[in-house]
Formats: sequence, C-alpha cells, structure tokens
Amino acid sequence: MSKINLFLFGPVAMLICVLYSTCPPRPPEQCRAFLQLPQQQRRAEFRGYPLDKQLDVYLCAMKTEPPNSSLAYDIADQGEQAIPALVNKLKGTKSEVDQEYLIYVFEVMSDRSYLRSRKDVVAEISNVIDSMKISQIRESSLESLKKIQINSGIKPFTYAQ
Repeated sequence: MSKINLFLFGPVAMLICVLYSTCPPRPPEQCRAFLQLPQQQRRAEFRGYPLDKQLDVYLCAMKTEPPNSSLAYDIADQGEQAIPALVNKLKGTKSEVDQEYLIYVFEVMSDRSYLRSRKDVVAEISNVIDSMKISQIRESSLESLKKIQINSGIKPFTYAQ
C-alpha cells in the first residue's frame, strides 16, 4: 500500500514543485499596493516619493512579471541631482540583478545627456561591473556601459595591444 501512495504522491509532489518554481515571486507588500494603483495615480505618487524610496520601488517593480522599467525614466529625469544617490545605491547593493537594473537607469540618463563627460560616474559603473560574477548580467551590463560611454562622450578604455 505504501508503494502505491508513493507512486501516486511522488509525481504530484514534483508537479507542485515545478509549478511553484516557475511562478514569479510576489512583490513585497511595500510595492504591491503601489503597483496596483492606476497608471496616472502611480506616477503621481512615485514622483512624490524621496529619491531613495523611488529607487527601492523601482527595483521592486523590476522584479515583477513583466518588469516595469518605466519608473527608470522618472528617476533619470531628475538629472544630475539623482546621480549621487544612484551611485551610492549601485555601490551599496550586493544583488547583481539590482545592479543591472540601476545601470539601466544610468543608461537612460545618458540617453538624455545627463552624464555628459561624467568620467567619475562611468568609472564607478565600470568598477561595479568588474566585480560581477554572473556572466549574463555582466555581459548585459557591459552593453549598457558601452551605450553610456558613447552617449557621454567618453572613450571606452582598452588595453594597448
């Protein structure tokens, strides 16, 4: 009898595990309520948050399915005044996924010319990328860095041959 139960229960348990692992994690409560707001209200509320909270909500929103990258534009539109907090957040987070999302904000900022000739910012981004271990995230971040360098008018560093 126990072999029959195991025979029936085993595949069911595996199916539950597979289904559970393919479901994206639910966003934390702090941003779940925010993400359920209508688009206009969400934008207005987001703009009223202090920059540190905006960064936290943006990172949370990027972990939903589908990721909500539109908040990156609101952060980027704050221009040069957002750079110090963004650099600090980038250097302070240990999550390479979060680092990639923050580098995307810098990419948007560079598209809007806020990083023009900011070698210091490009160097900070490069240092973070240099310490990345996950190859896919590192490659994606390097692509963003190339765009940032082009948009900022900074020549990429290359080793002499």
